[in-house]
Amino acid sequence: MSIRATFQPTVNEFITTLEEFGTGSYLKEDEKEFWDEPFDVKALPELRSILENYLDSLDKMGKGPDQDTLNAAAQSTLDELDKFNTRYHDAVIEPEEKEEISELLFDAAKLTGADDLSLESFPEFE
Repeated sequence: MSIRATFQPTVNEFITTLEEFGTGSYLKEDEKEFWDEPFDVKALPELRSILENYLDSLDKMGKGPDQDTLNAAAQSTLDELDKFNTRYHDAVIEPEEKEEISELLFDAAKLTGADDLSLESFPEFE
């Protein structure tokens, strides 16, 4: 199974959770009186695409890429996510989401079979 196929359910769940948060669909009708939309949910397909592109890039690397190659792919994705979030006034990806994304990126990178992959040297989402 490809890395993308392995992690697609995780991406789907992550995006669904953000959509529920962004639309307030988790709230009861009487709880929405003072609720404001935290971000435009129209941003979520772009976020999904960024994450899926990262997973696809790992699949294209083949088995056992070196750590520098993995770190470069992760850093490029983190840079893209940072630009994305800036365009949406830093409202879509908050600290909790950054933590989830960082875990996703690292766990997916582990599936490449890289020998020298270490959390200490893997790029962080700041």
